[in-house]
Amino acid sequence: MKQWFASLKVSQKLMLISIFFVMPDSLMLYFFITGINANIEFARLEKKGNEYQRPLEDLLEWIPQHSMLAQAPGAGDPSVREQVEKKQAQIDAAFNALEAVDARLSNDLQFTDEGLAKRHREHCRAHTVRREWEELKSGLRELQPAAIAAQHLHLLGDVRTMITHAGDQSNLILDPDLDSYYLMDVTLLGLPQTQDRLAAVLAFGSAVLHRQTTSNPERQQLAIHATLLKEADMNRIIGSLQTALNEDANFYGHSATLQGRVPSALKEYADATEQFISLTNHLVGMEKMDVTASDYEAAGDKARAASFKLWRIASEELDTLLQTRIEHYEHRRTSSLMVAALALVAAIGFVTFITRSISGPLRRQAEELQAANESLQIEIAGRKRTEKELRRSQAQLATAQIIARVGSWEWDIATGKAVWSDENYRIHGLEPGQVAVNQATILKFIHPEDRGMMTASMNRSLKDGQPFSFEHRIVLPDGSEKVIHKRGEVVMAEDGRGAARVFGTSQDITDRKLAEEELKNMHELLLDASRQAGMAEVATGVLHNVGNVLNSMNVSASQTQDILRQSKTSSLVRIAGLLGEHSADLAAFLTTHPQGRLVPPFIIKLAHLLDAENQKLLKESAALSRNVDHVKEIISMQQTYARVSGLVETVQINDLVEDALRMNTSALDRHGVETIREFAPMPPMPVEKHKVLQILVNLIRNAKYACDESGRTDKRMIMRSTNGDGRVRISIIDNGVGIPLENLTRIFGHGFTTRKDGHGFGLHSAANAAREMGGQLSVFSEGPGRGASFTLELPAALPS
Repeated sequence: MKQWFASLKVSQKLMLISIFFVMPDSLMLYFFITGINANIEFARLEKKGNEYQRPLEDLLEWIPQHSMLAQAPGAGDPSVREQVEKKQAQIDAAFNALEAVDARLSNDLQFTDEGLAKRHREHCRAHTVRREWEELKSGLRELQPAAIAAQHLHLLGDVRTMITHAGDQSNLILDPDLDSYYLMDVTLLGLPQTQDRLAAVLAFGSAVLHRQTTSNPERQQLAIHATLLKEADMNRIIGSLQTALNEDANFYGHSATLQGRVPSALKEYADATEQFISLTNHLVGMEKMDVTASDYEAAGDKARAASFKLWRIASEELDTLLQTRIEHYEHRRTSSLMVAALALVAAIGFVTFITRSISGPLRRQAEELQAANESLQIEIAGRKRTEKELRRSQAQLATAQIIARVGSWEWDIATGKAVWSDENYRIHGLEPGQVAVNQATILKFIHPEDRGMMTASMNRSLKDGQPFSFEHRIVLPDGSEKVIHKRGEVVMAEDGRGAARVFGTSQDITDRKLAEEELKNMHELLLDASRQAGMAEVATGVLHNVGNVLNSMNVSASQTQDILRQSKTSSLVRIAGLLGEHSADLAAFLTTHPQGRLVPPFIIKLAHLLDAENQKLLKESAALSRNVDHVKEIISMQQTYARVSGLVETVQINDLVEDALRMNTSALDRHGVETIREFAPMPPMPVEKHKVLQILVNLIRNAKYACDESGRTDKRMIMRSTNGDGRVRISIIDNGVGIPLENLTRIFGHGFTTRKDGHGFGLHSAANAAREMGGQLSVFSEGPGRGASFTLELPAALPS
């Protein structure tokens, strides 16, 4: 290669050098043009999304009108039926337009079975929504008004979902320019929202005016609707469009049509909506119905019509802005290519000129190069001394890492490659440089039970750029295990779009952990006491339930005493005495005497009162009887399970779960926790019943406390049993306060608790009991506020 290059003429060498210099510029030009093309395609996809919205917006306008006509009191009248049929024809035409645009743009906008299924929107295919409309239209005469309204609302919901999907998949929601972005906000979000709300308020207010009466809750609902129409809808639309008008000149020049058409349409919409809001507020405050339903409906229709007119104008102007942007980028692309071509011609001419003028000064340059070479040799010698010092510093660092058992590492996120220090290799049981390190290599060393925790910690740091520090286990190639403490920091990318690389240290803390384990063994006596205290959970649950039942019995007894004290039987005695006084002239007394004529109706009323008292007494008596039976059942169940530890019996595991639930029934009911059972068929299996019951009672009570402390109104606990792979699994899943990630690895540790009154050994003793039976107790939670799941896993047969 050198000989070939040396054989070239100076002009040829310069031309070759010029080609190498032009290559980076060519690559930059390529990427620049590629970026412009991407921007053009981005805007074209936005136009497709805007085009897809148009028939959907027509459906949003006409479906509510069809709903009101179909629910009108004179829906059977020929004139009204004719209006309904005309509106159906309009909606049919809108669906035809939708299917036509769907046929062209469905693949681009992900309106396919696969694209919709990824977002759980399978029901939003154009032909599916069309079929829903056809079914509604064909069965319209058999439907009641409420059903008509419900089916129209469901259809409108599907149309709104399609608008949302079109916005998501067409880049409209990601529009980069302020003028077109705020136009998009109005057409995609603001106006469809206000049109839905206008239709809802119009239907609600019209119904009130047709009844000519309004209740306080209805007035409050109308007031809320009026406030939302003004604050959440009208003000937002006015603000967005005003921003689009103000920012128009800052992007690709001034749009005359945008400035000319939008303000007048916006004013028309604002005036009509303001008038409708005023009528609604007047309807809220008036004592007498001085607004007619026809006036109110006309104002609402006017506001809706103005909103749809504004939508069409804004949609057309959005298309205009997008087309202007496309033309701007196309012009930039053409200009860039022309400038690049001119630059290339100029470069060729400049090289030619340099070639012809370089021969003379070339000798002087050779002498200057010789002098520069001597200076360079001196600089190289200095750099060699610097490199020697650097190698000595690196050796000292490696020695320090060996002494401290600390290895350093660095991970390049873009390439996935990692660099380890020699000590880091040795910590992992490898010779320095023995294997190429990447993310997959690192994960192989992580203990399987610690991978989830480590991945979650790393992902959190990569997301927020914060330093991290945690402990985890590694498995060496010879199968032995070590515990390491990993610290690190995240370096974010210069453009701020995520992490670029991570560097940190790994310290071998296995010896320290072994020392901690020895210290832990010194507390065996306390652990035995903890397990026995954990077994007391069963008796505690029974006492709680019996106490709750006794409270209910006390309430029933108090109710019975109150009924007897307030009984009307004394009135019956007084009536008997009065009738005895007039036994000689009883007929005349009952028919002519003023006091006697009151006796028969009084006796009838008294009979009803005594009958009602009797029913209350029977009800309270039945409640007392049920509660007594409940106490007997709880005590009997406690006696059944109060047996010697280690006794193995063959039981139905689902029945054992039901026993644990019954021991906590009153507590769960008192705290308002809903219990959901998901039991799989289970064969009889041998277990130590008292240990399983101890674990389940502990877990159920913990779930109850977690739900209660969450403050939720929908407190829920799922009891699930499954069977497979020779193992039986019982899961207690709650939607309570959840568990922080850092607590998942400590929650079964002795003395660990998060409750103020917790003793910290209930879960620890439960986990030990599970291991003693050849099983295990595990926990999962997505974090605070996300609930938790505890799973007791037992062998279906006794361990050999």
